[in-house]
Amino acid sequence: MEECKRQNIGHYNGETYRPINERFVEHYRSANNPTADSYKDKPLAKHYSTKHPEHSGPPKLKLQIVSRASSTTDRKIKEARTILHNNPDLNDRDEQTELRKYLV
Repeated sequence: MEECKRQNIGHYNGETYRPINERFVEHYRSANNPTADSYKDKPLAKHYSTKHPEHSGPPKLKLQIVSRASSTTDRKIKEARTILHNNPDLNDRDEQTELRKYLV
């Protein structure tokens, strides 16, 4: 959304071993229905319910693949480094703490 672009907010970094379209659809659904019990604690649902409570229509999400890795450990290391470098506002702080173990 334009306001989020201007404020440089609404960023989330993550990794997945599953097909990217499956993971993206999960994020899309949580942003599209942020008050549903199964989504309300998800990062994009929280963002849409607090920053865009009046939004109607499909959520405006952008996906970018920044890296690929075949092993879980490599994916976690790359994710942790990316989160530490980008400091995305939608990533949970507990999640970031958990990922730090892959960097030491």
